[in-house]
Amino acid sequence: MDFATVSGKIATGRIGYTLSQLVPATPIWEREWDVCCVLDGCRLDLMREVASAGHPALPDADGVDSLWSVGSQSAEWMDRTFAPQYREEMARTAYVTGNPFSSQPCEHILVTSDEVLPLEADDFGVFHEAWREEWVDDDISTIPPDPLTDAAIAIWRNRAELGVDRVLVHYMQPHAPFRSQPGWFFGSADIEHWGQFTDGDDEEEIDLADLEPEEREALEALAEAEAEEDDDTDSMNDPWIKLRNGELSYDAVWAAYRDNLEWVLDDVARLLANCDGRVAMTSDHGNAIGEFGVWSHPPGTPVPALRRVPWAVREGQDRGTFDPALPDGLRDDDPDSADEPAVESRLEALGYR
Repeated sequence: MDFATVSGKIATGRIGYTLSQLVPATPIWEREWDVCCVLDGCRLDLMREVASAGHPALPDADGVDSLWSVGSQSAEWMDRTFAPQYREEMARTAYVTGNPFSSQPCEHILVTSDEVLPLEADDFGVFHEAWREEWVDDDISTIPPDPLTDAAIAIWRNRAELGVDRVLVHYMQPHAPFRSQPGWFFGSADIEHWGQFTDGDDEEEIDLADLEPEEREALEALAEAEAEEDDDTDSMNDPWIKLRNGELSYDAVWAAYRDNLEWVLDDVARLLANCDGRVAMTSDHGNAIGEFGVWSHPPGTPVPALRRVPWAVREGQDRGTFDPALPDGLRDDDPDSADEPAVESRLEALGYR
């Protein structure tokens, strides 16, 4: 076993998780913002590269600061960002999300608390899971940035009526799938990411809630052991694993990744032109490309490429160039109303199944 493989197993195993807890992370609540745009899976160096190229949504590269994220994967980030100690901040915040993890219990992700996810409407001043209605299955299966921007603009303009004074927008880009390379993304992937434990070839799902504590502990230990042996981040829809395996070139993956960031930043520019206030841009996690033997974005991992994320701030000015309506039923979103097969297919498209 080579050094990179050993290093990767350490970084993503129990030792890595222990070290990950020592990272001096900064919750977004500790920074000043009126609208905060979370660009899912954005590396710091990628954002600085696009800033250097002069993208209008960004300051220059020197203006792209950084912070240490509270997680190295979306569910872990949500679990720690929306923890009980932040209830007061959350109560005056509108959360607009394109990330289907908001509906997942995530007991199988051993670094989460089991206390936060799935999120509920009562957790926030306004809670809008845009992915439920705005997901598209065209060339690629994802939620594009524009419905999130529309919702954020409308909520911000109606914030007094809605009883909030901040909007948190969780875009799915630059996270894969990449709009410029639809042929890379197809089929199903591994199921350990989502804890759908099975009992063999018939793939009968086991409900963790029906298990005795010792049975669940044994099952989780089995899953962890299988992950150690088989690499549970391996996914047909994960370009970072394909890059590791030599199926894709670095230049091709980086170009597609950058294009996805430019896609979402074009929409952030639209938000900046339609919201007065302090608009922050950050990420929940990055993506590792072999640093310390790690690839993609496994949870509980202290690698800087995953945990040190961008922090850029611009002042928005509402020029009224768009006039979107408030999403229907903002206060009536029912987390139990989602079609579960549809939820799972959307998570699969993002490379988590």
